[in-house]
Amino acid sequence: MENVILLSSDNHTKGKLTLHHKFAESIGITRPTIRNIRFGAKTFQTTVDISDELPSNGASLSIDILDRLNIPQHCQLEIKQSGSEIQIGPFIGLLAGYYFSSIKKNLSHLRDYIIHYREIKGAILVFSLDHVDKINHTVKGYLYNPQAKQWEEGTYPYPASIFVMTSSVSSAWIHHFKKIVGNVVFNDFNLNRWSIHKKLTSSLGVKCYLPDTILYGSPQDLYFFLKKFPNLTVKPLNCANRSAIKVLLKDSTTLVITNLKKMATKSYKFNNRDQAYSIFSKYFKAGEFLIQESIDVTGYRTISVRIVTVKNQLGQWQAMGLFTRGEQSENNSGQFQPLVNFEKGMVKDFLHQSDLLASLTYKELIHIAIDTLKEIECMGVHFANAAVDMTIGELGDIWISDIDHCHPSHEMALVAGDPDLYYEILKTNLLYAKKLAGF
Repeated sequence: MENVILLSSDNHTKGKLTLHHKFAESIGITRPTIRNIRFGAKTFQTTVDISDELPSNGASLSIDILDRLNIPQHCQLEIKQSGSEIQIGPFIGLLAGYYFSSIKKNLSHLRDYIIHYREIKGAILVFSLDHVDKINHTVKGYLYNPQAKQWEEGTYPYPASIFVMTSSVSSAWIHHFKKIVGNVVFNDFNLNRWSIHKKLTSSLGVKCYLPDTILYGSPQDLYFFLKKFPNLTVKPLNCANRSAIKVLLKDSTTLVITNLKKMATKSYKFNNRDQAYSIFSKYFKAGEFLIQESIDVTGYRTISVRIVTVKNQLGQWQAMGLFTRGEQSENNSGQFQPLVNFEKGMVKDFLHQSDLLASLTYKELIHIAIDTLKEIECMGVHFANAAVDMTIGELGDIWISDIDHCHPSHEMALVAGDPDLYYEILKTNLLYAKKLAGF
């Protein structure tokens, strides 16, 4: 049940929460009592009183409680009784960077997350690690004011749930937050691609969709794998700030190496293994990359799909959007058109399937993506915001090509011309955070 409160301050009493009797009954309180009030990580013991002089959804808090818990009156807050506590919230934290100066620059972008504020409600705080007080369990950040429609600087308790939006958060920081607020910190892990691959290869339901993959230990590994698969992709173990590189053995003496982020290509001639090893050493360091068979080989038609999958307010994985590249333009030197929504009709046309089979294939892609993420969760991690990249071959074979578990860009929905979907994805992220916060 949604219990939005009209919160007012009481300057005449101390340590008291007063509720209208109907509102009190709606959260299970029928007479004056003693309860702890919780806002984020802080609590305060208070007397709960009942009064008919307040509006039916009214709640009055003594000014000492408001000050002690730093409860913002301008937010649309809800209230609920949980055990011996009365929770006020939801209080959601967006951990958006290491430095306070960096999050300030991103506030205009982060405002996209609260376009649907009326459906989310609560206190939404953007904060950084360098302004966290580990002793007093407070953070300085920017709280969204829905009345003024702007971010306002202030200091608050640790939020009741934390959405990690930056790769700068170490496992030590995650452990600290979880120790104080519980398992409500999500995207709280630093698993690399190799750890994920090893986990998925042990899954009966997923391993059949994985391309051949090995860990890059030396140039020799890449050389001999290239003999087996002349078209390879070498990926950094960690997603942040590094690009995958395609390595193509064009013929017995020519290597073509392409940076897939910059789409910059270089060709190299080599006469022996040592020369090939020297080329590889310029690009790759041992233990920092994995080598993967490329699915989109020359002469074999494929289509790549990215499935944006997030957890919803029920805590269940939900495929929010499927995207692919548009057709190649003959008038644009082979450049790809922007991203587009991946529709069932594309499956039908690409695989020459009936409507029924195309619909089943489309659903299968979604099931594989969700099963993959559930397998990763079995590693004891908490995340709720991911994208699964898949490749479909012209014979109907399906491959999992990559998993972006750090902070996948949802702007692809904007690029695909679907702003409504973009804002719906961001809203779903925060509704899951709201669930974790106890609402």
